[in-house]
Amino acid sequence: MKVIDYIYKNFKPLAFSKFINKYNYDYSIDLSNIILKSVKDIHEIKNEINLHEFTEIGGNLIYENFLKKYKNYTDKDIEEYFIKKNNILNNQIYDEDLLYLLDEHVWCGEFFRKFKKFFEIIFYFQITYKEHDRMYMNFFCLHVKPLNKSFLFRFEYQEGVEEQKSLVKTFKNKPTRTEIIKFIDRKTVHDDFIQEAEIRLNEIKIFNYDKSYNRIYDKGFKLKHKIIPHFTNEEDYFNYHNTKGDYSIARSFALTNPKKYFHKYFKDWLEVSYFLSNYSGKIKEKVGRNKFFNFVMSDKLNYRSNIKFIEKIIYSYDDLEGFLKYVPKNIQESKSLKEEIRILRLFRVKNKKFIIKVFRKNVDKLPDLIKSYMPSTIFDDPYLMNELIKLDINSTADIGDKLKKNKKFMLKVKKLLEIK
Repeated sequence: MKVIDYIYKNFKPLAFSKFINKYNYDYSIDLSNIILKSVKDIHEIKNEINLHEFTEIGGNLIYENFLKKYKNYTDKDIEEYFIKKNNILNNQIYDEDLLYLLDEHVWCGEFFRKFKKFFEIIFYFQITYKEHDRMYMNFFCLHVKPLNKSFLFRFEYQEGVEEQKSLVKTFKNKPTRTEIIKFIDRKTVHDDFIQEAEIRLNEIKIFNYDKSYNRIYDKGFKLKHKIIPHFTNEEDYFNYHNTKGDYSIARSFALTNPKKYFHKYFKDWLEVSYFLSNYSGKIKEKVGRNKFFNFVMSDKLNYRSNIKFIEKIIYSYDDLEGFLKYVPKNIQESKSLKEEIRILRLFRVKNKKFIIKVFRKNVDKLPDLIKSYMPSTIFDDPYLMNELIKLDINSTADIGDKLKKNKKFMLKVKKLLEIK
């Protein structure tokens, strides 16, 4: 079944009514997302339950509490806890092309017209401009029968400008045609270049869905709804994701329980080195606390004696001395590593004046030294960073998160930037 068809088939109007009832107005409403939250997919909920059951990457308290409460859960338990109690109908992340397609269904009113028992679009209006034919505003007033409330939505189009989608007014019952017109006339803001005489407000019979969008958003239109199997044991869950599921889930097993899953997931040393490096900054924790690091660098494997492997990861750690305890002496004394270790140590001494001398002797090399050799402690030290910035103003980009909260220091940086 196509995903777009699944959405129509499994959309729950009463759930949607609960969600939309929280809104009075919203000038950037994501109406399609509210609809998607109202699509029942118990298989997707079970998939999310498995994620929290067998991995450490879930982090949703509602799912964690469910697993504490239900040890041997059934579909009835899921229905009662997630759908009825917490109004969670799915946990799906949707394809971008599909979202664009659904937007077209929603903002012409086509989606709601398929559920006449629950919804009625009581009015359609359009604002056009006599002298500007490439811009318009569409309005439709949706009456939600379970709530006996009406919602006036506005879609703004202008060529070359991002479309604006809004909920502009909520009515406690069905508004009259006159009430709608008065509200639109009074509350609609037009661009400064628009002359009042060229504004045209017309009532429209219907905004038809243009089927050409099925071709324009072809990828989303053809997308198939997938059902991921539900698992009752950890190994089957890992094996599925390690072969044809989500590899990031399989990877989480290898990283958190390497003794059991490392050899099943990792294929070569380059891949392993990637997960022992931190390309967005330095790894601050002591290496001894890192279970994955300890496993990889143990004498049971040969990674610690692989010079290329050590060269890949050594620059990522603040805890250089802790790191070196795992590296054999002959590897440390090798031609390619000995000098690198010496330079790394220069920036890890306690004598700050010595570190500043190193800064000053290597001004032309500072960008490379900052990137590869300096520990994160330097970037959070006001004394060292003050000297570093004086030598290289571009190093302001490397100020540590902790130091950024130091208002006195940041004021000094601002003054330095103004002088430069």
